[in-house]
Amino acid sequence: MTEPVPPLDQRRLRLTSVLPVWVLAVVGAVLVLTLTRQDSFAWLLLVFVLCVLVSFVLQLITATKDGLVERISIASSGAFVVVLVTAVVLLAR
Repeated sequence: MTEPVPPLDQRRLRLTSVLPVWVLAVVGAVLVLTLTRQDSFAWLLLVFVLCVLVSFVLQLITATKDGLVERISIASSGAFVVVLVTAVVLLAR
């Protein structure tokens, strides 16, 4: 049996595995807003899928199963909010 991860390490894991996904979502959204004129929503979908894949890869790299679902859902939810806001901005254009 593996021992549970202490709370301080859980917080560090959450920061190191969630924040890069959010940063990737913001950078991808800014690139979609600035560089695309056609098919912006397709590119935005690609950004979201990439963020979800990166969140899974980062969770596999941590090799810690305690809090796995929580970290993946926080990372994916944050990326979804960024993509949603970007989609609203694209619709308002």
